[in-house]
Amino acid sequence: MSLVEKYVRYREASKKLFDKIMKRTLSKKALNESGKLLGILQGDTFIFLNENDTDVLMDFALNEYKSNNKNAIEIYRKRIGGENNVEKEILDALLSSYTSLFKVVSVSASESTLVLNDLLNEKENINIIDINFSRTAVPNLLIFIRLIPFKDFNMTSGISLVFPASTKDFFLKRYKRLSERAKSDVNLPMKRFLFFYNWNKTKGFRVMHA
Repeated sequence: MSLVEKYVRYREASKKLFDKIMKRTLSKKALNESGKLLGILQGDTFIFLNENDTDVLMDFALNEYKSNNKNAIEIYRKRIGGENNVEKEILDALLSSYTSLFKVVSVSASESTLVLNDLLNEKENINIIDINFSRTAVPNLLIFIRLIPFKDFNMTSGISLVFPASTKDFFLKRYKRLSERAKSDVNLPMKRFLFFYNWNKTKGFRVMHA
């Protein structure tokens, strides 16, 4: 099995696993509170400005919102666990996942791969497999994604906030101030997500879904 074939298998398995987590351990409170933090829940109604907002809400609610210091994925893993080895691997990888602002270094549509530099953590030449992104991304583009690391490849959770290359210095300067203020804050990942989501409304590109 090639890495791309493995990626496709794990991507499909991840979608099914997310459905299980949403049904079994993602509470209505977590979803509503996430909606409020993102500004998507207004009163009793979820207002999605675009199709990407739905994915953003679910990613945030599953990964960033915590009850008793545990997110829905951690609760699912402890309470239920993976039903097979693939699900166990995915759960472990999800709990090691992180968000950051990446610069696209190179793209290979034929191999479904991208090489990225992690701008916030100063890490270079990170390889990821992403079939859709490898067909649309271009070098120097900035993308805020959740990177999910597996033993032999990396993939994304599916969300993406896209920015022009010209915004790099703007974000690095402002994010440095945010991170310095919240050095020991356990909620820094949540604040980072909200920071880039809110700026994406005025500084980013709209993500079109196929």
